[in-house]
Amino acid sequence: MGQYWKFFNLSKRQRMDTNGGPYWGFLRCKQGFLVRCITIPYPNPKLERHLKRLSSTPPAINDKGLLSLPDDVLLVLLELPDISLDDLAVLAVTCRRLFELSYKMIKDCNEIKSASWYGCRIVCMGDCALYEDPPPSLLNAEERAIIDAKIAQDEYPGYGGLNLLDYESTCLYRGAFTYTYSFLQKFEFDADREAFEAVMGVAFPPERTDWVLCNFNKKEYVRASAIAKLSGKPNDAQPFLSRCRLDLGHALLTRICWSNEAPVHTPPKMKMHRGLWVGDRFCITTMERVEDIQEWKDVSSQVVRDLVQIYRKQFGKDWLEEVEGDVLAYDHAEYYWFGSDGDDWVASTGQYTRQRRPSIC
Repeated sequence: MGQYWKFFNLSKRQRMDTNGGPYWGFLRCKQGFLVRCITIPYPNPKLERHLKRLSSTPPAINDKGLLSLPDDVLLVLLELPDISLDDLAVLAVTCRRLFELSYKMIKDCNEIKSASWYGCRIVCMGDCALYEDPPPSLLNAEERAIIDAKIAQDEYPGYGGLNLLDYESTCLYRGAFTYTYSFLQKFEFDADREAFEAVMGVAFPPERTDWVLCNFNKKEYVRASAIAKLSGKPNDAQPFLSRCRLDLGHALLTRICWSNEAPVHTPPKMKMHRGLWVGDRFCITTMERVEDIQEWKDVSSQVVRDLVQIYRKQFGKDWLEEVEGDVLAYDHAEYYWFGSDGDDWVASTGQYTRQRRPSIC
C-alpha cells in the first residue's frame, strides 16, 4: 500500500507537492523545489564589473539634490516602508554612494526571497499520518487551535492535520531573471538595464565545492560532495548536482518524513517515516558562510549509509547501477527551479525550461 506525500512549510503556512507522486516515487525523483527553496545564492558575477564602472565615474552629482543629504538621513529614507526592492535597486545603480548605502538591504532581500523556505520549519508529511501522532513540538498552540476548530466542524485532518491550516501560494524568485522584458524596457539605456540586472542578480557559483545542507536546530550538516561521490559523479557542479540521480534533496528526505506508515520499499528498521529532522529549520549554503561550522556535526556518512539502505531495498543487487545512472528523462523538468542570473549550464537550462512551464504563483 502507498500513500501521498507533501512538503509543508509550517513557518510560512505554505505547501508543495512532491515530484513523483505516491508510493516510493518521490524518493527516486529529483526534488528541485525542495533544494532550490532553501539554497542561499551568491550575487550576480557581473556585479563586480558594474562596481568598477561606478568607481571610475566622476562624482559630479555627489553634492546635489538627494545626494546633498548626509548618509544617516539617506539611510532613513532608503529604509522607508513605502520603498520597494525595485526602487532600492534603481537607486543603487545610479552612483557608488547610493549603492554602498542600499546594497546590504538588497542583498538580504534577494537571499530571503530566493531561498524562500530558508530557516523555516519543514516536514514531508504522508497522508496516512494521524493528527494525534506527530511530535508535540511540530505544531504550536495557535496551529493546534486552528486544526481543532476545523475538526470540530467535521473537517477531516489529513496529513496529520496539516491540510487544515490556511496556506499561501509558493513562488519562485530568480533575482533579475524574475523581471519580465516589459519591466526592463523601463530603462532608457542598456547600461542602466545591465546595472539593474547586476545588482538584482542571484547566482550559485558552480566552482565552489563546499556546499552543505544545514540543520540549524541540530547543528548538523551534510556535504554535497558526499552525495556526488555516492552518485558516481564526484565532480558534478554543486549545490544542485544536476547530473546526479541523488542530491541534497534526497539527503533531506531521509530525515524529514513523517507518517504512520513507512514509504513503500524502505528498510523497516530504518523507520524513515519517523524522521529525525521533522519540523527543523534548514538551508543549503557554503561552509564559509556558516558561523562556527567547526562546532557542528558532519552527518554526511550517516545520510549516505541511509541512502544506500533505501536504494538496496528498492532495487536489490542493481542498486549501485541505479544510483550511478544518468538523471531520468522526466527529472529534467526539475531544472525549471534552478534558473538564475549565473552563466553556468544549470542556470541557463533553468532559464530555458521556465519558458515551457507555467508559474506556480
